[in-house]
Amino acid sequence: MYFLQQIHLPRSRSSQFPFSVKSLAELETMTFESPVTVFVGENGSGKSTLLKALAIKLNLPAIGSIDLESDDTLDGVKSYAEGIITKWKNKAYRGFFFRAEDYFGFVKRLRNLDDELKGDIVDFEKRLSGSGLKLAVGAVQGQKDALIRKYGNLTEVSHGEGFLKVLEGRLQAEGIYLIDEPEAALSPQRQLALFSLIKNLAENHSCQFIIATHSPILMTLPNATIFQFGDSIQKVNYEETEHFTILKNFLNNPEAFLRHL
Repeated sequence: MYFLQQIHLPRSRSSQFPFSVKSLAELETMTFESPVTVFVGENGSGKSTLLKALAIKLNLPAIGSIDLESDDTLDGVKSYAEGIITKWKNKAYRGFFFRAEDYFGFVKRLRNLDDELKGDIVDFEKRLSGSGLKLAVGAVQGQKDALIRKYGNLTEVSHGEGFLKVLEGRLQAEGIYLIDEPEAALSPQRQLALFSLIKNLAENHSCQFIIATHSPILMTLPNATIFQFGDSIQKVNYEETEHFTILKNFLNNPEAFLRHL
C-alpha cells in the first residue's frame, strides 16, 4: 500500500525560480507507481527543488534546526508548492522531510533540548522538595533517557553513523518520507544499510519514500520508479541513468577519462 498517487504541478510564464527550472516548466503531472520513487539528475536539474516543494505542500515536519514554514531559504519554493495539486490513494498521517545538510541543525536542536531539560531539573530543585521534586525530576529524566534510547549520543559518533541513527529512530510504519541526497553523509557500506532499511519499510510496513539522490546504490532499490531530471523529466530504468553510465564507463576504463581532465 502506498499513499501519494499523483501530483499536478503549477504552470506559469514567470521567469522566477523555480518556474525558471526547465524540467519543472515542462512537467504537468507526475504519477507515483510504487512505494519507492527516486529522483535523479545533474545538479540544478530540479529534483531537490521539486522534493522541497512537495514537502511543503504535504506540510511535513523537517528534521533540522527549523521547520519548513520558518526556513527563509525556501521562500522561492513556497509559492510554487502552493500550486501543487495532490491525489491520494490513502492519506498518510505521519512522515518527514530530511535533507542531508539539515543533520547538524537537528543535532543542535537535540543539544538545545537537552540543555532545556537540564535547566528544568535545576529549576525544580530550587522550587520543589520531597515527593513533588522526585516526580518532576523523574518525568524530565524520562524524557532525557528516551532521547538517548532513540538516537544515542549524536555528538560522539561520525556524521554518517549519526545520520543513519536519526533515520532509524524516526522512520515508522505507514508513513511518507521525503529524503534529499542522503548519500552525502554515507559511505557505500552505510548506503547499503540505508538501502536495507528502506527496502524493509517499503515492503513490510506500508511506507512510501520519495528520494532525490546521486547514489547508484539507492537507485537500485527493488521496484523503484526512477525519474531522471534534465531538459525534461523522463521515467527510466536504472541502467539508463546518466549516473550508471558514467560510473560504469569510468570504473571500466578510468585512464580514458583521466586523459581528458
